[in-house]
Amino acid sequence: MEDMSTIDYHIFFEELLEVVPWPLMIVDTSLVICFSNARAQALFETNESLNGSRIDQFITDAAILRLIQQSVETGRARSEEHNRADASIGITGIAWNITVTPLAHKRIKKKFRFYAIVIEDYTELRRLERARRDFIANISHELRTPLASVRLLAETLEDAIDTDREQAQAFVEKIENEVYHLTTLVTELLDLSRIESGQTPMSIEPVEAELLVREVMARMLPQAQSHRVQLRTEIEQGKTRVAADSKQITRVLVNLLHNAIKFTPSGGTVVIGTRPHSGATAQSFFVRDTGAGIPPEDLPRIFERFYKVNRARSKAGFNGPEGRASGGSGLGLAIARHVVEAHGGRIKAESVPGQGSTFTFTLPVIHRADIQ
Repeated sequence: MEDMSTIDYHIFFEELLEVVPWPLMIVDTSLVICFSNARAQALFETNESLNGSRIDQFITDAAILRLIQQSVETGRARSEEHNRADASIGITGIAWNITVTPLAHKRIKKKFRFYAIVIEDYTELRRLERARRDFIANISHELRTPLASVRLLAETLEDAIDTDREQAQAFVEKIENEVYHLTTLVTELLDLSRIESGQTPMSIEPVEAELLVREVMARMLPQAQSHRVQLRTEIEQGKTRVAADSKQITRVLVNLLHNAIKFTPSGGTVVIGTRPHSGATAQSFFVRDTGAGIPPEDLPRIFERFYKVNRARSKAGFNGPEGRASGGSGLGLAIARHVVEAHGGRIKAESVPGQGSTFTFTLPVIHRADIQ
C-alpha cells in the first residue's frame, strides 16, 4: 500500500480537480477563485489561470451569482438550472446546471470557508431535444397535408368515377402528384439520414469543374426555357480538377439551379459557374439568380432541414426536376450542405431581397502531384 505520508497533497488535489468531468471552481467567502480546473478555463474561453480572480469577472448572470451567494450565506448546498443568452455569439438558450457545495473544514468547526462550484453544460443536450421535437413536428406536418389531400381526393373520386370520367381522371392525377410528393419526402429523409450518419459512400475521383457545370446546365436548360428564364454559365479555370463524387455534386448543383429557376420571375437570369477559390486549394461553384431574394431573418436558417422560406416567392405552377408539381420538402438544402461538407467543402448563401441570391460552395482541388 502507498505510504500516504509521501504524497504531495497540493499536487494530488489539483490532479483530482482535473479528473472531474465538468468545469469546477473552488471559491472562498469573498467569491475569489482559489482553485479551478482546465475545463473551467475552456468554458470561459481563456488560457489564463482563473485562480485569484473574482468569479463575477467570468459569470455576470445575476441569478447565478445570487445562487452562489445564497449558498455562502446559508452554508447549504444549492443546485439550479439556468438559461442565459450569449450576446457575443448571438445564441439564446444556453443551459447550465449550477451546483454550489460548501466544503467542510475540521479546523473551523461548522463554519464554511470554501465552496465548490460545478457547472454542467446542458446546451447541446437541450439543442438535441429541441431538434428532436422540431423534427417530429415538421415531419408530422409534412405528412399530414398530402395524406389529408389524398383522402379527400379519393372520397371525391368515388362519387365522380361513374358520373364524370374526365373529372375522375383529374382527381387521379392529383392523387398521383400527392403520392409522388410523399415518396420524394420519404426518399430525401432516408438520403439525409444516411448522409448524416456517414452511411452513404462517396466515390471521390478527379473531375473537371467545367464538366460538372456544363452537364447540369444541359440538364436544366429545358426547364429554364419553359419558364422563360435565361440560363447561362460563367466558367473561370474550368479545367481545374476537383475531388468529387460527380453524382452527388451534380445533385447539389441541380437542386441549387432548380431553386434559382423556381424563384426567378420570367425574363430573369440564372447563372451557374465555377472559379478558383482564394488560394490554390479549392474551387468555387456558384448559382446566382435575379429572383425574389431571401429575407435577412431567413438566411441563417435555410440549410436547416424542413426550413422553408415563404412559398409565395416561387412561381405558380412550377414543376420540379422530374416535371411534376413541386412544393418542396425543405430537405434539399440540408442534403446539399451535408454532401458538400462530406467532400471537405463549405456552402453558403448571400442574398438581397428583390435583387436575387447567390449560393456558393467549395470543393478541394486535385493537383497533379496528388494523383498516384
